[in-house]
Amino acid sequence: MKKLKKLLLVGLVATSLVACGKTTENKNQAPEVKEPEKIVYYTPLTHEERDNEDQAKKKIFAVMLDNHDDARPQAQISKADIIYEYRVEGEFTRYMALFQSNFPENVGPVRSARPYFVQTAKEYNAIYAHWGGSVAGLEEVKKRNVVDLDGIALEGIVFHRNKNVGKRAPHNGYISLPELEKYLVEKGVDVNDNTASLNFYDKEANIEGLDVGEITLNFNNRYKTNFIYDEATGKYKYIRQGQPVIDEATGQEFDTDNLVVLFQKGVVAGPKGTLKMANIGTGQGLLLQKGKLAPINWEKENEDARTILKYPDGTEVKFYPGRTFFSIVDEEKDAVYQVPETENQAGEGNATENHDPAKVNSQK
Repeated sequence: MKKLKKLLLVGLVATSLVACGKTTENKNQAPEVKEPEKIVYYTPLTHEERDNEDQAKKKIFAVMLDNHDDARPQAQISKADIIYEYRVEGEFTRYMALFQSNFPENVGPVRSARPYFVQTAKEYNAIYAHWGGSVAGLEEVKKRNVVDLDGIALEGIVFHRNKNVGKRAPHNGYISLPELEKYLVEKGVDVNDNTASLNFYDKEANIEGLDVGEITLNFNNRYKTNFIYDEATGKYKYIRQGQPVIDEATGQEFDTDNLVVLFQKGVVAGPKGTLKMANIGTGQGLLLQKGKLAPINWEKENEDARTILKYPDGTEVKFYPGRTFFSIVDEEKDAVYQVPETENQAGEGNATENHDPAKVNSQK
């Protein structure tokens, strides 16, 4: 019994010595310094990482770009975050390029305003840069109360005729976005109050939909575009009238990460064949990402409201980080693409043509 007590006593002493040793050792150690967690900011239209918040706050510039045969190729189109392509008069379309993550020099050719472009610019609370406009387009600029930069008034100040591109007026008007921004700052305009953004997936998102590698969009009988998915890059190549679209300034072939097709019928509603677009209310469309196609619905309450895109189940559309292209065509039949037959159809794996988003949804 005495032996047991001695052993217990020795054990207790040893334990307390070890404990004391640990306490002393901890006191002598320098406190661990945790590095501050890095804050990452993202560009609102492309979800690119930035080290500071300045870029995320910068105002969006919406620039009208000419797409007449004599205006091509366009300069700095590959630096735009978002591109809209709408029909205009006759057999032509026009672009509106949204710049926010990049502010390049030498953007153009800049062309004139149309009312539905103005309404789209308003959705992003963007600064609207154009060179003149239709009567309805210029009236819409006033009605929507957008910050407006018009080449008619500002030629030779911040809008310039580019004599080095071999194009004739009116297809040779160019601008510098840093120059425009500086001009606005001097006029007292706040160019750092952006609140518009898109809703993005994480980079590793699993995109769902039907396997569609190519889509053809028929804007009219003589003008069509194609978007072809490139598995190597995860992007869509943009083909216009059978030719890849090349950036005049950079020499880069244009591509996009997201393609949105909206069905909004255009009708002649003004002099010289100017159009009115059925872009208020509700309608259907398609979303293409990572080689997958999904039907979507759109809704726009009024001319000042944002166009909201939703999946058929009512949840809001998400975008894959990168560039987004919006193509607005009249009807579902104007979007032509092939989807593989499902196992419970013919069973041979052949492709079948499909125009109707409702049919696509039923195959999901």
